[in-house]
Amino acid sequence: MIFYQLRKNCDQKHPYPPPEFLSQSINWRFYTKLFYESFVIFFILTAVATTVSKAQSITIKAERATLPSIMNKIEQQSGYDFWYNKGTINESEKISIDVKNQTLQRLLSNLFGSRRLSFELVDKTIFLKPAISKTQENPPKSKTEIQGIVVDTEGKPIPNATIKIKATNFATIADESGAFKISSLTDDGVLLVSSLGFSPIETPFSLSNRSLKIVLSFGENKLEDVQVVSTGYQNIPKERATGAFTQIDNKLINRSVSTNLLDRLDGVTNSLIFTKNNIVGASQSKIEVRGRTTLFSNAEPLIVIDNFPYDGDLANINPNDIENITILKDGAAASIWGSRSGNGVIVITTKKGKLNAKPKVSFVSNITLGEKPDLYYTPQLSSEEYIDVEQFLFNKGAYNTAINNGYSALSPAVEIFNAKKKGDISAADSLKAINLLKGYDLRSQQLKYLYRTNSSQQYLTSISGGSDSQIYYVSAGYDKNLLNLRGNNYQRITLNANNTYFLIKNKLEINSGIVYTNSSARTVAGADALSYPYSQFADVEGNALEVARTLRPSYASTVGNGKLLNWLYKPLEEFNNGYSGTNTNLSDYRVNLSLKYNIIPGLQAAVYYNYENSLNKSERLNELESFYTRNLINQYTQINPTTGTVSYPLPIGAILSTGSSSLDAHNGRFLLHYDQQWNVHKLAIIAGTEIRASKVLSESNTFYGYNPDTRTNQNLAVNTTVNFPLYYGNSSGRIIISPTQLETDNRYLSYFLNGSYGFRDKYLVSWSVRKDESNIFGVSTNQKGVPLWSAGLAWIINKEDFFHADWVSQLKLRATFGYTGNVNNNISAYLTATSTSGGTYNTYYATIQNPPNPSLRWEKYRNFNIGLDFGIINNRIQGSFDLWTKSGLDLIGSSAIAPQTGINLYTGNTANTKNKGIDLEINSTNLNGDLKWQTNLIINYTKSEVSTYMANNGNNYNVVSANYANPLVGYPYYALFSFKYAGVNNTGDPVGYVNGQPSIDYTAIRSSTNRDDLVYSGSAVPTYFGSVRNTFTYKDFDLSFNISFKLGYYFRKRSLENDALYGGGSNYQMADYQQRWQKPGDELITNVPALIYPSSVARSIIYTYSDVLIQRADHFRLRDIRLGYSISKSQHSILRNANLFLLINNLGLLWKANKVNIDPDFVSGIPTARTLAVGFRTNL
Repeated sequence: MIFYQLRKNCDQKHPYPPPEFLSQSINWRFYTKLFYESFVIFFILTAVATTVSKAQSITIKAERATLPSIMNKIEQQSGYDFWYNKGTINESEKISIDVKNQTLQRLLSNLFGSRRLSFELVDKTIFLKPAISKTQENPPKSKTEIQGIVVDTEGKPIPNATIKIKATNFATIADESGAFKISSLTDDGVLLVSSLGFSPIETPFSLSNRSLKIVLSFGENKLEDVQVVSTGYQNIPKERATGAFTQIDNKLINRSVSTNLLDRLDGVTNSLIFTKNNIVGASQSKIEVRGRTTLFSNAEPLIVIDNFPYDGDLANINPNDIENITILKDGAAASIWGSRSGNGVIVITTKKGKLNAKPKVSFVSNITLGEKPDLYYTPQLSSEEYIDVEQFLFNKGAYNTAINNGYSALSPAVEIFNAKKKGDISAADSLKAINLLKGYDLRSQQLKYLYRTNSSQQYLTSISGGSDSQIYYVSAGYDKNLLNLRGNNYQRITLNANNTYFLIKNKLEINSGIVYTNSSARTVAGADALSYPYSQFADVEGNALEVARTLRPSYASTVGNGKLLNWLYKPLEEFNNGYSGTNTNLSDYRVNLSLKYNIIPGLQAAVYYNYENSLNKSERLNELESFYTRNLINQYTQINPTTGTVSYPLPIGAILSTGSSSLDAHNGRFLLHYDQQWNVHKLAIIAGTEIRASKVLSESNTFYGYNPDTRTNQNLAVNTTVNFPLYYGNSSGRIIISPTQLETDNRYLSYFLNGSYGFRDKYLVSWSVRKDESNIFGVSTNQKGVPLWSAGLAWIINKEDFFHADWVSQLKLRATFGYTGNVNNNISAYLTATSTSGGTYNTYYATIQNPPNPSLRWEKYRNFNIGLDFGIINNRIQGSFDLWTKSGLDLIGSSAIAPQTGINLYTGNTANTKNKGIDLEINSTNLNGDLKWQTNLIINYTKSEVSTYMANNGNNYNVVSANYANPLVGYPYYALFSFKYAGVNNTGDPVGYVNGQPSIDYTAIRSSTNRDDLVYSGSAVPTYFGSVRNTFTYKDFDLSFNISFKLGYYFRKRSLENDALYGGGSNYQMADYQQRWQKPGDELITNVPALIYPSSVARSIIYTYSDVLIQRADHFRLRDIRLGYSISKSQHSILRNANLFLLINNLGLLWKANKVNIDPDFVSGIPTARTLAVGFRTNL
């Protein structure tokens, strides 16, 4: 295909690993062998390429054909594309040509030389431009030499720019770095500087001004890169696509610096929402594309990396190795992926080399510093308020059982109250001690001793390039994160090698790629069990203090008369020594191989293979010195009261808990790709088959009496059949050793056909058909597979003859309809049961989970999308608008079943959902002079509804506490319901409704099934979301900031909870303690009930789940500000396109609808702290 524009190559930069890269504890032997084998293959193939590859030959015979048609034939046979500016060639010229097996270079010279055109072959592209004669390049006589560099407004060099001395024939062309030299016969004059896609300028020179930096502005004829969308099966020019896509280019990916790829997409991606206000129990996906359609099946979008699904951890993917990302949103875009495409598809393409490109070495390095967490964000009772609560409960006798047994842990305040009561201390000493506690705040010690400023470092170096028959890309990356909690850290090493060879006159293409990742993480146990707001775990000098955890210190320090292990708990000592920490190691490697062969012009056969192996291992070592181990050993220790002999049912030694999860997956694909053009017709078809097999193995175990030096254990010495009396109290316990192993084996076989037809480059039709088959156990043969299909239409209106709106650069209408799918691998058509052991005799028994269901089917999603792509004012304003619907059919859900079957519910294809929405994205160039201002606006709207669900939804309490478990029909899956609340009465009791009447019958309110007594507030996830990103560029500086918004949703504020505060726990992190009802008349000014003792769970939940606690979650957030400075290559610098940047992230809310000072993204937990990143990118 011939394009009238230049490809804008954005060179990428990558960091170099620091010295500690070489000292990481990774399996060097393994990946050294792996990469040795890879590079042996690399060099063998290179030798083969050198031997087999010959000069490319072209055969063309035509009579009086137009020049563009001849160029099309050259494209078809050579695989090259022509790029030139309109007017460069005479498109109506008719020529006759008859060449046979002529080299491309010679053919181009003969064809364009007589037409005063020069050409250059770069990266499978033929650039055409007006030729400059030798006499122009080399004037016969020189007097003044002028030199300089030509760059664009972003400071990037402009290769092949034309520099001519005005009113003369003297001219030259800038080299690939934009540098030039030219001689003049006069001491002063004017240079005419021009380049394809840029506005020409005139620049004066003189004897005193002979070293020039010439900046060209993008001209009106400058277009962006030809956008190509990747489906994971093929690359399609966006102009020829009928489906709905979102594209994220390399520049946008690199705008942020997170080591996690998904974090870089947050707030900048159309149709993609990050569900940060996690709804506990709802199996909520971290990200959603166009909302949630399924109920209980996998809700995660499919991740595709370099043509194949990726089931590993996305934390393995180094964002600095990513070239671009495409999100497939509707049926036409995603249906090619069949049964795994229902939740959307995220296609990730990694970096590759370029043909005919010199070796390019790139570096990336950045460091990020983050603030300590804001521990004061979560509302809580003050130390004084909590001590008042403890005094009240002490007076009520709430602690009598714990006090009287002599060993249970007591808080420092209760210890003082009890000592005063027994007469051990005076009232004055008691008051003094209590006042001292009231002045303590646990958070201050946590910030001082446990938390630190976090830091993250990233380094990556890469080498890329290519010849006329090979391209390559090799990179190595290192990341190191020191997290907020001292002792927590993360390290990652990534290695990537990708090679492609073009053989047999470019008919054969061979690609090999391997990516290896090894990461390790350390998570410390932390200073837990600090149950009081005034807890102190260090004295004024920083020495560790004992804290009451399981046992009170007075008991723990004397019990056993020295025959037990130390039973005191000192959390700071545990923390500083790193006891009970967890080490996680993850290794992952992927191997991609492909072979493509051009059978005839336009017809290509391709074979792809992918192997993925991932191993995630975790170990939690509870050292013998740790409180966890000491406590457990002491509990089971037996001391003979007569002889004093000590026996240890739990062996002396550490306790090691291990877990591992491994993935082993093979993917194979064969396809035929046909792409041909006849005059005004274009046809592209792919057809093929795909096979996939994946095995997941999970294991866990516990080892007692473990010796970390010898890695031996004493599990064989443990008696697991006896209930041993525990050392304190009257209970007994059995030591459990329960190694587990779970293996899942999934296999898929698929057939697919995908095609598109274009007429006159204005009318487009696309279609896709796919059938997936899987080993879903017990399913009837005709149910093992699911056919999915889609169809699409597009009309490029601006190419119509009747369309005369010159201010409209692009106008394309498209519509698609089709089906995508989803599979639930957690259910089977056979009778399923869970086997369990336990009870007095440790017998095995099984619980039926689901009866047999041979009609079990795959989930299907019906998609409809109509969209408009537009560009106006020479594409200074571009965008897309999509209106879509998405219906979930045959979804997995619960349904009632006859009780004589032995169960009340069964799981099958019993539910449906309906989703609809709008996607809008607008990109505008507001200023395009020396000061350049660009804006990106994203607005998304999503509305969902459960349309069919056959199970009983339960009582009103089930609905308000967990509607997602059995969702109500007619409402979103994430619906937020509450009890209708009538405030508090004159005794401070909460008042609800039963059958529309105010009531304090809390049991009746809770168990009612009258939904009229409930209030539906709305969705718990945003229905409107998006962002506005502005970028300003002036000379070598750029400044951008991003504002995101989420609207149309609600959250439930956590308030005073009587049962949590008085019910025997020690939960003090709650709001509104001062606002509670305390005396008659308060009911007129507060909705917070009075605290009562003993507490009532039924009474507490009426207020906890009342509608008065619902808050609007709408907000606008300033996500980041980025300042960059570009350093253009100078004649004396080895750096090329270097860029320095500073990024401030997580700046906070600009506006929020709620007035209770809660960040809607962090209803629970602590907001992400602000970070400052400084980075550097460059090429050599």
